[in-house]
Amino acid sequence: MNLTNFYLLMKNNLIRIKVDSRQYYANFLKNWRHTNSTKVLFISENSRIAKSQIFPFYYYAKDFYKRWNIEFREININLFEENPNNFVGGADVVFFQPWFQKGEKKMVHLLNSIHNFNPSAKVIFLDSFAPLDLRFAKAVNPLVDFYIKKQFFGNYSVYGQATYGDTNLVEYYNHLYGVPKSPLVQYEIPAGFLDKLVIGPSFFTSREMLPLLASSNKLVQYKKTINVHARLGKEGTVWYQKMREHALLVSSNFSHNSIITSASVSKSEYMKELKSSRVCFSPFGYGEVCWRDYEAIMCGALLIKPDMAHVKTEPNIFIPFETYIPVAWDFSDLEEKVTYYLENTTAREKIIQSAYDVLQSYIRDKVFMNQVAILFDN
Repeated sequence: MNLTNFYLLMKNNLIRIKVDSRQYYANFLKNWRHTNSTKVLFISENSRIAKSQIFPFYYYAKDFYKRWNIEFREININLFEENPNNFVGGADVVFFQPWFQKGEKKMVHLLNSIHNFNPSAKVIFLDSFAPLDLRFAKAVNPLVDFYIKKQFFGNYSVYGQATYGDTNLVEYYNHLYGVPKSPLVQYEIPAGFLDKLVIGPSFFTSREMLPLLASSNKLVQYKKTINVHARLGKEGTVWYQKMREHALLVSSNFSHNSIITSASVSKSEYMKELKSSRVCFSPFGYGEVCWRDYEAIMCGALLIKPDMAHVKTEPNIFIPFETYIPVAWDFSDLEEKVTYYLENTTAREKIIQSAYDVLQSYIRDKVFMNQVAILFDN
């Protein structure tokens, strides 16, 4: 390891330790420290995906304190469910972060418990779910003031439209592969609910990525020995498995000096591979946005992904031919575009740098603070 990488690693670890201590403090103490503070409580899930939404609040904790005099407390949602008396009373703002498997009935029950303890608190639903839909909108609408999600349909008029299956991806890929239609599903969107939507950050604000990105404003240059990285898990529901198998089959055209496989490796080995890759192919998961989208950018690999024109994210790393390369959802133009950007190093590296700059600008300018300002300014 050279001195630069050693320095970045040490800086990254120090940032993590500092932020971890803030989160530990928020989980450990049951009472509020200041009488005149804005008291914010997280009722949160204990999963990697869910934690990536919570982490930036602790990362910018000092800024929250300076701007809104905020202090944080946190309780795991399962502990709250088992014994609501564990709830920290007196909160001004409560973030409620259930996993979708809690189900509608349980979510409503827990939200009512929150209101019983703090009838004057502002309640914010923190949605970490993969798909773009708003399937719980009707149930939670009367009980939440805002609804944060890491990605939306760019065209809000799509919400409320029926699909064959519970997501737009199920409908498209079932049709593509000749799978019998799933039942027609329509999620009702109550009047005024779309006004409650707030776009939140995605996976890159995780404990693993945000400190590392913050450690260096320059894209680290790694030696590139792998052409295409497509390590794609394929086990899942019918449409998902067929889509991933198709993605692997099409990617097999780039088998020379490439990693095209469904086999899994350790996280450290996976990241090592990405750092050595020129191109990362990132098909959809159960939702459009994936961990590897941000991991690829962080590792200096060109992100190639099914067209994201219908998706709204902040920051926007899905600007066609500027921060990523879009391909057709059926992968019909994948070979053409991969071949072109493998042969055109200058064009490839320019796009990689632009994508990295988008993430750096977000961190440097503390855009997250402005994203969530609406939650605390009124």
